[in-house]
Amino acid sequence: MTIARIVVITTGGTIASRPDASGRNRSGALQGEDLMNRVSLPVEVDIDVEVRSLLQKPSNAITLADLLTLRQECHALSRSSDVAGIVITHGTDTLEETAYFLDITLPASPTVVLTGSQRAPHEPGTDALRNIADALLVAASDQARGLGTLAVFNQSIFAARQVRKVSSFQVNGFAAPETGPLGYIDGARVNISVHPARSAQLDLTVDATLPRVDILPAYLDASPALLEAAAENGAAGLVIDGLGRGHVPPGWLDVIRHITARGIPVVIVSSCPTGPVHASYEFTGSLASLEAVGVIAVPDLSARKARLALSAILASAAQGEVASTLRTLTA
Repeated sequence: MTIARIVVITTGGTIASRPDASGRNRSGALQGEDLMNRVSLPVEVDIDVEVRSLLQKPSNAITLADLLTLRQECHALSRSSDVAGIVITHGTDTLEETAYFLDITLPASPTVVLTGSQRAPHEPGTDALRNIADALLVAASDQARGLGTLAVFNQSIFAARQVRKVSSFQVNGFAAPETGPLGYIDGARVNISVHPARSAQLDLTVDATLPRVDILPAYLDASPALLEAAAENGAAGLVIDGLGRGHVPPGWLDVIRHITARGIPVVIVSSCPTGPVHASYEFTGSLASLEAVGVIAVPDLSARKARLALSAILASAAQGEVASTLRTLTA
């Protein structure tokens, strides 16, 4: 029998928390080996697990530089023929962002699986150890080969592109509102019934740096001052978390026109949990009026993921073809 070798990379988060003197949880305080020693796998499963503690921090503190470090670690492991999969334990606040960044910048093999927990390992009813065990099973599963980066949570398997955190505290904390899960884990059984579409990956050099891209939310009578401030203070690109089908207040249009004229790419997505942007209307601030001044519409990504896609494109050889690369990446 071939024993699957899985490398677990720990980065901190609730799943690696200990209680501190305040009575609250200290995210990332638990070392990787200490965490993994508590995980039990079904007796019929034969997996060789190697643990690497890369970061020890809450996921609100993950930086763009950390994403590149994590990618480099995964990329090096992908060149090892004996590595069947990679599991990354991660805080839940930004897990979906890290998963998506790795999905668009890593090869599809070996399988990369991110997981975390809503309850710390020492808390009653913790989901930490179950989620890790399930993630290991998925990373080792032949069914998961070639699906890209995945997220495993609450016995469910999600594609990185669609997964979103949907609860701040419940153990069913992640979902894919647009498409649903790819499958599930039941004991030792991994079942995947849906295969996600895979886009071409972005090629980043070893010395690449991710430029700053800012997210600006649109809301009733919002001032365009934040747009101006972001453009004036070093943002290499902007993502607008738009209203409905991709709309902004009328007063934003002239400011956006000046920003795109300076060569700063501006992307718009919908802030709705489901449904794409679409040029269905004709009025000042509609998607049609925004596209007329150079805004790039991205139909099926959240603002947080669109931000990372734009930053990665600007850091890659495709930076001169932002619009076409974004469309290819999100097709």
